[in-house]
Amino acid sequence: MTAVYAHELQAGDRYEDFEFKVSADLNQQWLFAVEDFNPLYLHGQNGEPPLVHPVVLMQMSPRTRSPSFRQAPHLGSALARDCTTFLKPVRVGTRLRVQWVVTKTYEQRNKIYQDYVATLFDESNEEVMRREISSTFFSLDTARRTALEEKS
Repeated sequence: MTAVYAHELQAGDRYEDFEFKVSADLNQQWLFAVEDFNPLYLHGQNGEPPLVHPVVLMQMSPRTRSPSFRQAPHLGSALARDCTTFLKPVRVGTRLRVQWVVTKTYEQRNKIYQDYVATLFDESNEEVMRREISSTFFSLDTARRTALEEKS
């Protein structure tokens, strides 16, 4: 993919895929952070490795994880909406790949919005999670000016 800024991508454009493997340590760090000590996430069951906690999958799937993600100078971005569907459990040690496809870029209330689908695949290329996400881009200069005006 050519080096373009995130807000310039249009429907059909893709971010570069990201591959990763969730280690037992990473999974456990999140378990302690969210205080979820369910044995399925810690020890597994029937000789199988533990399940990857869903929050880990969500944390590994924003488009900012893509090697091709580039944010323009003086622009910020924030999550506006997210609908996540978990399709299949994932075990610790499974190789995963995230794919992002932009479905729409538009302007609303003087901000740029971008809708995209993030799909997580396992090593068998089966979908394990699908996220329909909307994010907004905003000018950091405008945000700073507004904050200063509110202080005075």
